[in-house]
Amino acid sequence: MRLAQSPVATEELEIDLESAPTSAGEALDVVGDQLGDIWRGILESLPIIVIGVIVLVIALVVALAVARTVRRGLDRARMDRSVANLLARMARLVLIITAVLFSLSVVGVSVTSVVALLAVAGIAVGLAVQGILENFIAGVILLMRKPFRTGDQIITGDYEGTVDDIDFRVTRLVGYDGTVNLIPNGQVYGNPIVNLTTRGTRRTTVTVGVDYRDDHDRARDVIAGALADVDGVLAEPPSEVLLTALADSSVNFELRYWTRPDIRSVRHTQDRVLSAVKRAIEDAGMTIPWPIRTLVVDPDSHIALRDHGRAGSSG
Repeated sequence: MRLAQSPVATEELEIDLESAPTSAGEALDVVGDQLGDIWRGILESLPIIVIGVIVLVIALVVALAVARTVRRGLDRARMDRSVANLLARMARLVLIITAVLFSLSVVGVSVTSVVALLAVAGIAVGLAVQGILENFIAGVILLMRKPFRTGDQIITGDYEGTVDDIDFRVTRLVGYDGTVNLIPNGQVYGNPIVNLTTRGTRRTTVTVGVDYRDDHDRARDVIAGALADVDGVLAEPPSEVLLTALADSSVNFELRYWTRPDIRSVRHTQDRVLSAVKRAIEDAGMTIPWPIRTLVVDPDSHIALRDHGRAGSSG
């Protein structure tokens, strides 16, 4: 049984065979013609390409100039440095993308299709870098809600130090020992934040004990007077000297006083407070006791122990 052959298919096959090159020379001629067409197309499009490149360069220069102007305006507005950095970077990125799209529209490229392509690419990249986007969004929220500013001293998670910068991805925290900690913004936002300096003052509490045999009312007055004269202790809010415990070896007073909030002021003032209070107590003839243990020996037990010792030696 033979299958009928379509006359149309036979005719197309004959045409293709007739147009195909029959030798290497003809094949090279076909390739040369194709390359020539491509080159002529490039030459014909060269003016518009050059115009597009020139427009792109000019647009980028203008975009960067506008971005610098925006940054100077933010600086003049005395905005928080971290917020100014973030807004300036976002403005520069938007202006650069706008310049590129404008230059593409000049050379005849459909901007709508490019924007759609960028949107699809943005979704794909977003799915691939969820952690980076989380840190970025957390950074924006931190900058908007401002639980701390650049220069504040904070505690977040296991880190404590001075806020140096808030970037797109991390919060830069400089420790008191000079170490630099780059903490992801998502981690900062997700943990409790203790701002040590935002209110302008900070209270410190230390405990000082005096001997049970001293006059405790007089001791309170001596401690309060020494505390009031210490450099760095603020007059407002007022300091307090409270009797808080009748301990094993001493009567304990709790000293509560206010200083500037930075860690240097807190530590140096505490050093001066302890030195001044110790010196004042000693000058007043009172004592800061060390731990005391009193041993009471039962006389009967002492006699029994002596007799036991004699019996052992005689045996």
